[in-house]
Amino acid sequence: MKVAVTGAAGFLGSHVADVLEKDGFEVVRLDKDADAARRIVAADLLSPDALKAALGGVEGVCHFAAVGDVYLAFENPPLAATINATGTANMLEAAKAVGVKKFVYISTWEVYGEPEYQPMDEKHPCRPDHPYNITKLAGEHLAMAYDRLKGVPAVALRIGTAFGTRMRSNSVFSIFIRKGMKGEPITIKGTGEQGREFVHAFDIGRACALVLRSDLRGEVFNITGTEFVSIKRLAELVSAKFPTEIKFEEARAGDIAPAKVSTEKARKLLGWQPEVAFEQGLAGIIEEAIAKA
Repeated sequence: MKVAVTGAAGFLGSHVADVLEKDGFEVVRLDKDADAARRIVAADLLSPDALKAALGGVEGVCHFAAVGDVYLAFENPPLAATINATGTANMLEAAKAVGVKKFVYISTWEVYGEPEYQPMDEKHPCRPDHPYNITKLAGEHLAMAYDRLKGVPAVALRIGTAFGTRMRSNSVFSIFIRKGMKGEPITIKGTGEQGREFVHAFDIGRACALVLRSDLRGEVFNITGTEFVSIKRLAELVSAKFPTEIKFEEARAGDIAPAKVSTEKARKLLGWQPEVAFEQGLAGIIEEAIAKA
C-alpha cells in the first residue's frame, strides 16, 4: 500500500514514516519544503494543486502536518487556524480528488477540554478551550465530514503527548536534558505535578499501520500512554542521570491541564496498546543527546 505522510520533516511524522516503511508500506514523505537527502517531497498545505500532484498513486494518507506547538498556537491563533483547519481541508480535498482509500487524521486528546469524568473515552464531550485544540478539532470534524459526505474513508487518532528522539529543541524533554548536561538548574513552571500520559512515536506509528490495514472508517480513537508522568518526575529522572538542581517558578499561561484518557476502544477494535515504556523512551532521547554533544 502506498501511503503519504504529511509533516514528514518533523519529529513525529518522520518517525511514523520510518515505522510504516519497516512495516512494509511504500511511503511518500511530504512536507512544506523538499529535502532530497531525506526523500521529502514538497507539498504545502496551502497549495491545493501541489497536494494533488504529490498524492498521485497514493492509497492512504497519515496527516501529521500542523501547528503542533501549543505555545505557538497560543501566540498566533490565525496561523494555527490556517494550517490546522484550512490546510486539512485542502489535504482532504486532494485526497478526494485522487481517490484515497484511507485518511488518518492526527488529532489530539486535548480536544476534550476540561474533563467531566476520567479516564476520558471517545464518548466524552469535546469542549476545546485553547487555540491549539480548537483548531485540531476543526480539522477532525472536517475529516469526519469528508468521510460521511464526500466518500473519503477517514479515521481520527486523538494522540497523547508524543515523545521520542528527534524532538523539537523547545520540548520539555530537550530543555531539561540540555540543562542537565550543562549542569544548569532545571526550572519547572508551576508545581511540577502537572503531567501527561506520554506516548512514544513508535507506538503512534503502530496505530497508524493498524488503521491503514483495517476496514474501519468514521471512527475516532484515543492513542495515549497508560502511565501518567509528572513534569517533576521527568525532571527527577533527568537529574538522576545528570545531577543538577531542580527549581520551581510561577506557572505560565497557555499550559493545558493534565487528564487521564482511556485507550480501551483502540485495544478492542485495533488490537493496539502502547509498547514503549516511558523510562525506555527517555533513555533513547538521552542517548541521542549525548551522541550529539
